Amino acid sequence: MYLEEIYLENTGPISKCHVKPSFDNNENPLPIVIVGPNGSGKSVFLSYIVDALMEFAKEAFRDIVSLDSSGQKPYFRIIRPAAIKSGEPFSLSLLHFKANNDSLYYCEKAGVLDPETYSPSVKSVFMPLWNWSTEGNYKRVLTGKEDDLMNDWLAGEIDVDISPVGEIIKTEMRNGAYAFFPASRHEDPVWLNPRSLEVNMGVPVNPRFSTELDKPLRVETCAERNIGWILDVLFDAAVDFDIIQRLQRGSDDSLFLSEEVKRKWNGWAALQVSRENIEYILRKVVQDERAKLEPRLRNNPEHRLVIQLADGQRIPNLQSLSEGQSQLFHLFTTIIRYGERDNLVMSVRLADITGIVVIDEIASHLHPTLQHDVLPQLIKMFPKVQFIVSSHSPLFLLGMEKEFGPDGLDILELPDGDRITSERFSEFGKAFEYYQNTERFESEIKQLIAKITKPVVMTEGKLDVRYIRAALEMLGEEELLNSLEIRPIGKMGKKGDEDGGKDGLNRVLNFHKKDSSLINQPMLLLYDWDSGKPDEQIEKLWVRSIPKNPDDDKEGIENLLPTDLFEDRFYDNKIKKGIHGRNKVDPKFKKVEFCQWICEERKDPADFEEFKKVVEILKQFKNTYQPPSGQQPASE
Repeated sequence: MYLEEIYLENTGPISKCHVKPSFDNNENPLPIVIVGPNGSGKSVFLSYIVDALMEFAKEAFRDIVSLDSSGQKPYFRIIRPAAIKSGEPFSLSLLHFKANNDSLYYCEKAGVLDPETYSPSVKSVFMPLWNWSTEGNYKRVLTGKEDDLMNDWLAGEIDVDISPVGEIIKTEMRNGAYAFFPASRHEDPVWLNPRSLEVNMGVPVNPRFSTELDKPLRVETCAERNIGWILDVLFDAAVDFDIIQRLQRGSDDSLFLSEEVKRKWNGWAALQVSRENIEYILRKVVQDERAKLEPRLRNNPEHRLVIQLADGQRIPNLQSLSEGQSQLFHLFTTIIRYGERDNLVMSVRLADITGIVVIDEIASHLHPTLQHDVLPQLIKMFPKVQFIVSSHSPLFLLGMEKEFGPDGLDILELPDGDRITSERFSEFGKAFEYYQNTERFESEIKQLIAKITKPVVMTEGKLDVRYIRAALEMLGEEELLNSLEIRPIGKMGKKGDEDGGKDGLNRVLNFHKKDSSLINQPMLLLYDWDSGKPDEQIEKLWVRSIPKNPDDDKEGIENLLPTDLFEDRFYDNKIKKGIHGRNKVDPKFKKVEFCQWICEERKDPADFEEFKKVVEILKQFKNTYQPPSGQQPASE
């Protein structure tokens, strides 16, 4: 069953919103992402879909809601005249679902609305619902074959205890995954209460009744049910098939398995895929491609189900996942559990699970990488499930478009329900790319510093290091050179130097301000003079700029070299097209070739006279942390 059409009018902040969800060429539903600012009606939109599912389910199952004091089944979404859009006399909500060839309808009307005078265009689509009274509130679900099924029902040809709607819904909801995960969803952390660690390992003793769904539609927390179910899955997958195969190949006729038993075992073996599917979700969530679940002995319930990581570390139980990881893992394992409720094969063939899953604020509590990369991948595991979700996260939208393609999902902007693309969020994609690069950069810097035992000098580029090393050698400062680790920031990438320059040094500075544990060794960030960086000292981190040669304005460290060294042979005169058709000469400085000549070929100490200012900075830095013998370190 899928949502085919929804029409909302004058409800909450929504004036008119008419949406027809999209389907691909294989008639599989495209994911629907509802976006918009706070107060635009995203939760209102989702609430009607959930209310329709609740009303449908109540027609077939008795465990959907508890009876109220009057013996009636209460609505999930109450009809409140106060929810009518300000200044309007009514609100109207119409939904159309398709279950194979059957149509199912939902209607809620509040306020005053004459059905005879309403717009013919909408009326023609939802005609079966068009029989309310002008005054008062109204809510109803029915099927497009209401009259035919009612006649069968009255004739006793179908279950007299189930309405015509219930007759259709009974099979759909038993076989599919239908669930609403509200924004208030949560999973109790391991520290909250010791009882959260207890898992009932016994065989379920509650009998299944045909009048009960036993799959709550509103799922606020599901870890307890899931953990017991996961242990069942692991038990099913624990058969030793090597023994079975040896029995099949044995020489003793008494050990051979019959063809019937072989078929049974072969079907049972497929349930190992169920475990693999669960562990695939786990690996994505913890971002460890070798993570796996390991059941332990029942005498230690706190560690009954351990997560083994690739680096040898263990997470003691599923409850020890972070809030975001736990929510994400249990949300998608619940879809599998619901989908296989009456057919275990569905836990093997996830692509065949059908249903409607509504998720409010799908990206809440999630790290940016989980929003952008992992969530879309997990959604894609269930192509026949209609996901209808809301989100404020541009990163999630960009990840969905990357995973499904620009035509592979519907992004609806409320309150009007207009279809939009993620292009308007492209700037967030650039920000996320920067964020990921920043995380990687910080990790690389930490690894680099961890291997160094000397005070560190970081420069904007590789040529700075070559000039400084040459200057120390030419000026007789070999001891100073050997006492420092002089390195350029950044590294070589596909497009040349990456993460270098003043921006790279700024990142290290910002990391240190955020987390001083990043810098274990004394470090000097040495900027070029034209970066305009003021001197600064934060604990063991120094910030200095190479002094400017007052007689020259050349950029970079080359400013310290005599001007007569910059011969014409070190410039390429490139012709560029100028204005009015006139070309202009744009000289390009051969920096690497020039540096090679100065540092490796010419090697004249007189060229490095201005570098004595840099040497003085390095000496001050070095002596602060490695003073000459017999002297005490300068106090910080």
